[in-house]
Amino acid sequence: MGLLRTILALLVVGSHLGAFGGATFAVKGFFIISGFYMALVISTRYHKLPVGDFYASRLLRLLPLYWVIGLLTVAAELWLVPHGQQFHKLVSPVANMSELDLGSLPVPLLAYVVLSVSTMFGLETGQWLGFTRVGGQLSLAPDFAPNSTTVVDLSPVPPGWTIGLELLFYLLAPFIVRRSIWFIAALCIFSLAFRLAMMMAGFSGYPWSRSLFPSELIYFLLGVLAYRLYLKIPDLHFSVRTQVCIAAMVLVVAVIYWPIDYVVRGSVIWNTLPYVLIAAGIPFLFKLTKDNALDANIGELSYPIYMCHLFVMGLVQWSPLNGMPLWPRHILTIVLVIIVAFLLDRLLVLPIDRLRLKFGAKPRIDSSLLEQDRPSTSAVRR
Repeated sequence: MGLLRTILALLVVGSHLGAFGGATFAVKGFFIISGFYMALVISTRYHKLPVGDFYASRLLRLLPLYWVIGLLTVAAELWLVPHGQQFHKLVSPVANMSELDLGSLPVPLLAYVVLSVSTMFGLETGQWLGFTRVGGQLSLAPDFAPNSTTVVDLSPVPPGWTIGLELLFYLLAPFIVRRSIWFIAALCIFSLAFRLAMMMAGFSGYPWSRSLFPSELIYFLLGVLAYRLYLKIPDLHFSVRTQVCIAAMVLVVAVIYWPIDYVVRGSVIWNTLPYVLIAAGIPFLFKLTKDNALDANIGELSYPIYMCHLFVMGLVQWSPLNGMPLWPRHILTIVLVIIVAFLLDRLLVLPIDRLRLKFGAKPRIDSSLLEQDRPSTSAVRR
């Protein structure tokens, strides 16, 4: 499962580089994986622990890395970028913030900006809700008012908008993931009905197709249903060969989705089938890899890769490397992203993970501490 998570993170990197696509698919795939893991840990590790421990563990997992990368991005922009220019077209918090007339913004709007930019709560609303830099008048995508900005533009780590959606799911997860299949199915129907209602009202396509929590909820719920399937695997009597083939299907779908998407994009079946395949295959992939230390440690890089890649791309843009030919620069940038992610994982994430043990998190998997084949969080924690 760790390899799958890292493949999805690299799809986002490649998409933002313009080297290849798949970012939207990767984000929704991450939502499915989140649903699976949250159902797993809440049903096992946190079954008898206070819900506050679950929330504390999640926040410690997500926020410190966001803060550190955000500070590094701001520092790099202040140090490297001349006034009036952007650190990168996708991330330039200093330049964007300098254009705000803070004194003219209403207090509730300021509170919204501070909360979203500092914690990622509500950051996803920046995909569709804008406000003018002077006066703070609100407007909706895609017809933002002139001279508007969003909390995503102001964030030092814009990919955090997807974490804003995950945080909303985490708030609800302890109260829904252990409910009956019928309850989960009813929520899926609600999510689909909400998406359909928005489309009928004229809110279709980007950004409405990927940034509204009620319509994205179905992907998290697919992960919850995948966990229920995982619990049934011992009763289904699949052969090892069959389980390996199903698990391999997940990785193949993740790798080949983006080139095929350019040919058949727009198809309702194509926009649905890959996510169903991912959800159906995740239980088997997890079962085969949950005690694999190498896979687990590869997976630990996925979140740092996802969060730091725009910072690295900005550094490359303002370095002599920017003069390299296109594809060698793309490859080198991806390598640098992985290196920076590894350093962040070792120097920041790993020490904080030790602190998370106090709130019920499991220690990272180690080859000398393998657990038996049962529901477990030992493989990868997101």
